[in-house]
Amino acid sequence: MQIADRDSSSCFIDRRGQTIKVPRRDTGKSFVPYADDGYAKALWDYRNGDLLLGDDNTTLYVRDVDRTGKNQLLDTWHAISNLETEYHVKSTKAYYPWNDQIRIECRKLDQHVKHGIKFANRAYLRINNTITRIDTDNELFNQPYELTLDTGYDNNLAAQAVEYLRDVTADEHSAQNLGRMFATPLLEPYKHLTYVMYGDGGNGKGILLGTLSRSFPDLAASVDSQRILGGRRGSGGFDTQQETGKLIGTLWAYDEDADTIGIDQLTYLKKISTGDAVTARRIGENAVSFTPRCTFIIATNNQVITTMSAAVSRRFAYIRMRDGRKPDEFARLLAFRNQHGAAPFIMASSEIWRRAGDDPFDDVSISNPTDVTDLEQEIINQVCANGYAQTTLLDGLKRYEQRDMLARFGLSRGGSKWVKELGHTMRILEVKDEIRFAPYRAAYERDLKQLETQLDTTPHKPEPIEADPIPLPSKFAFNCAYTPADEQKVARNWKKLSEDPTYDSRRRPASPAYAVIPRLGMAIIDMDMPKNTDDPDGWTILNQEIGVYGSENFPTTYLVGTPSGGVHAYYALPVELMGKLKNRVHANGIPVDIRCENKGYVIGPGSHTMKGDYQLLDMPEQQTPLMPPAMVTWLENNGYVEGSQPQPRPAPSQARNQPTLDSLLTQPINTGKGRPDLMPIPEGQRNTTLHDWAYGRRLNHPENETNIRFETFERGRASGLSDTEITTIWNSILRQQGGNQ
Repeated sequence: MQIADRDSSSCFIDRRGQTIKVPRRDTGKSFVPYADDGYAKALWDYRNGDLLLGDDNTTLYVRDVDRTGKNQLLDTWHAISNLETEYHVKSTKAYYPWNDQIRIECRKLDQHVKHGIKFANRAYLRINNTITRIDTDNELFNQPYELTLDTGYDNNLAAQAVEYLRDVTADEHSAQNLGRMFATPLLEPYKHLTYVMYGDGGNGKGILLGTLSRSFPDLAASVDSQRILGGRRGSGGFDTQQETGKLIGTLWAYDEDADTIGIDQLTYLKKISTGDAVTARRIGENAVSFTPRCTFIIATNNQVITTMSAAVSRRFAYIRMRDGRKPDEFARLLAFRNQHGAAPFIMASSEIWRRAGDDPFDDVSISNPTDVTDLEQEIINQVCANGYAQTTLLDGLKRYEQRDMLARFGLSRGGSKWVKELGHTMRILEVKDEIRFAPYRAAYERDLKQLETQLDTTPHKPEPIEADPIPLPSKFAFNCAYTPADEQKVARNWKKLSEDPTYDSRRRPASPAYAVIPRLGMAIIDMDMPKNTDDPDGWTILNQEIGVYGSENFPTTYLVGTPSGGVHAYYALPVELMGKLKNRVHANGIPVDIRCENKGYVIGPGSHTMKGDYQLLDMPEQQTPLMPPAMVTWLENNGYVEGSQPQPRPAPSQARNQPTLDSLLTQPINTGKGRPDLMPIPEGQRNTTLHDWAYGRRLNHPENETNIRFETFERGRASGLSDTEITTIWNSILRQQGGNQ
């Protein structure tokens, strides 16, 4: 072969941009090639040092081609499966002994491609199973390396790359695993690692993967993992073989937006991870068997389900990306990538492998606790609450669905367990891999704490204050009048008396009961009990919708408890509300009345009526507090202020044929079969009814607590409550009754 003019018909252009003429044999009738032109190209590369053997004396490497059009001679190399695939020799003209002969000739050369990474001022190579830094004065530095970068190693660039890795990941271990990924195909001790980058879109994973393909277009391939892996969700057949062909000669193969990957696809994924022989086919060419050398990277926000065997666990390095990012947050990363390419990340990765050893962190979980069905959540709830779940919950699922679900959660069938409450054994599910289950457990505990907080947002009303005489509200600068009232809570002529200058309305009357009439700038919030016992009372509504009593939005004040369980709260009005607050009863359907500015009255503390006594519950430290803005807004939103329109509220629950609280506290309801009523509770009253039902039973039958607890869970589940909610209800009962949680 020789350099020739470009007009020759039997020519090709080599990687230096030269036109090379391929010799032909004269048969007397025509000139025919001695062998396929592909073999001629391989011989030319061998002659020019562009086709070499690796350190294993088996793997052939070919120099990468410059695709910029400048015909530069690159220092990066890629492994090939055989000459026929690399140089596109058709099967009809293939002569496979050429591969052995080329290997024999390459063994005679002084240079072998090192399976490592080389920068302009240092290299990284595994020697005696240890990542070793090769400096420029080492003779090994002058050898060709599979990956060579024309930039020098820079500590500052590597440090910046590490900070970007930390910025895009959710935790330090994920950051280190992501850092390892870049140098894995060249520095891992043996071919085995696959990376899973998990997270929703817009977290930077596309930028980092794109950095590899931009910097090394021939060594990084974007693939469709579903086509490659086949299985239940993949294509299989020719599509799989064609997509697999993209792995030939690459160092990184990634799916930037992978679909769900299940256990049925794991077999092929393991073959790629470990470098077992796979089959590929290009259009118009025969199938070829080769061993993939690339690191496979799965970037996804879907499930990646693997078995829990130790062998499989060793093959996967998980990376949890940090979600919830805005596009402009990646401006600096994009600028860094555009200026330096992948080099800084390769630098950082090389040092991670050298300093941190060969093992990625195995405690990173990519489980998503929000991506669960109702059935899956029920299993999670049972495991968290009891330490196990019933296997009967899996009934109705196909076997592969059961397998995938258990693997995803890190659960396994744990044999049988004796359940005292049931009086027999049952098959159970229990945690086998706590790392996989940890996010679901954390979500359960977080929801449980949140639910407990919600239930605890309504504080108990203060205990009555024993005082004789009882301090009157006027002592705390509450401007009001006092008039007599009878035992029916009726204050006759209250308005006339309060305005009569000859009547001393500043003093409490001698009658058993008396009325308190707020004067200008004063108001009393009367929090009633609801007509329907399933609905919340006024005290509960204000605590949940305005703020907890004693907080800035619901400040401590002069507080009076009524015989029915209601509460009166005394406040001074801000200037903007004076003259505008309505004297309303149950506005917007809320069990809250307003008595204000000479428009109405309430019965004062210390009064005795036929319904019972009015008791002082609390007092302000100094004078009556000003009604806070949050409370004013709430009154406006619910139609208690002139000119305001009430906002829609959830419709109050309708009266239902349910037992009263009094009956629940005295005697459990029997079905006539010796068991308490376990009928499902209608939605809208489940939490309250179940609480009161279980509260009364445990209060009256503490010796039967085990059965009561079991039946509480049974009835709660039948009513559609989760184990989280039922556990919270039960723990609330234990706190109220002084039991052990």
